[in-house]
Amino acid sequence: MAADRFRKLEGIDYRQGAIEYPRKLDSANLYHLYTKPFYNLANKISRWEGNGLDDDTHRHFCDFANIALALALPAGARVLDAGCGSGWLCEYFSRLGYDCTGIDISPDLIDIANQRLASVPYGADQHTPLKYRLLVHDIESEPLPETFDAILCYDSLHHFENEQAVLTNIAAMLDYGSQLFVLEGERPPEGSSTEDELRNVMKQYATLESPYSAGYLRQLLREHGFAIVGDYVGLNRLIERERVDGERIRYLDGLAFHYLLAKKVSEGGRPVTMADSREPNSLRAQFRLGSDWSSSATPQSVLKAEIEVVNTGDTIWLVSEAPMRGTVRVALQILNDRQEVVAEVHGQPKFTSAVAPGESVSFMISQAAPDKAGSYTLKLDLIDQDICWFQECGTEPLLLSFEVREK
Repeated sequence: MAADRFRKLEGIDYRQGAIEYPRKLDSANLYHLYTKPFYNLANKISRWEGNGLDDDTHRHFCDFANIALALALPAGARVLDAGCGSGWLCEYFSRLGYDCTGIDISPDLIDIANQRLASVPYGADQHTPLKYRLLVHDIESEPLPETFDAILCYDSLHHFENEQAVLTNIAAMLDYGSQLFVLEGERPPEGSSTEDELRNVMKQYATLESPYSAGYLRQLLREHGFAIVGDYVGLNRLIERERVDGERIRYLDGLAFHYLLAKKVSEGGRPVTMADSREPNSLRAQFRLGSDWSSSATPQSVLKAEIEVVNTGDTIWLVSEAPMRGTVRVALQILNDRQEVVAEVHGQPKFTSAVAPGESVSFMISQAAPDKAGSYTLKLDLIDQDICWFQECGTEPLLLSFEVREK
């Protein structure tokens, strides 16, 4: 057992095995490549008992939605699925309106993927056909000569013998600030039944089944210029309310999968040395007003402004839906003419993606005006949760003056 990933069986041509894999499947499993993650529950394999979805299929449905949510890509973004297999993830993302490219070393799998997506009866909407390409390509050998907004490695990295080459080629297809999402299972414990299962699959199909240790997988990403901006646990199920204690779930079963969202922040394949907002170096921001500002309001009317903020420091801003320590959030205050705080809101609106140095994010603020007439200032800043306000680190907050007048 190697320290970094599960040891492969020697004497197998895994590249050829990946090419020929579909030809070794029986008719039922081959047909499943056209329909996965859907399948007839009457034909469950023996290890899954009982009615309803099995855990594995349930996970896939949840994973696809969770990945799309975490990436937070705008409509029409260019997405690459590296090791796309029969195209099930490409189908999902193209039906969301993304421009998807799928690559796989197996011509048979690409043929199945093309048949699968061509059979989708509807487009992204009534006016927009699905936008996708499916290409036979060996990502271990070279990158495609183009770049993408995001690359997905869904349960595929452990099939490659040269993970260093794969990550080098993936990095070459991403510009600074673009995203990589990796899902991988944990390397099994020594002597476990999972070890035997992986060896049997390698013997039967000649496909590499060599998952990584948690530490090595994260190290691998950092070494190739990726900052890990999201390290998730896939709960992927409804939780009984009795198990929720405040903001805590009282118990969970084993967590066997790694969900890692990474952002390219280093060029030329150099390892990441950039600080993030959990242990920040220079926290600096520059605000720009992107719309007209009304300096007059009535009591409780809604103050609105479009804002752009640029990360002008050297620290990547991590984000979360929850106010976790070390995540960056919008902080808004309304001050009266005596500089007293009469209203304060944190975390609205929420940032949906991490922001690297040099990147910008735009958002709308919407805040009720005070209910008393007078002169006020809307003050906009950022906070590094439980660490500091950006103003304390030298950022000039955005100050917008206004008058509240009685109707």
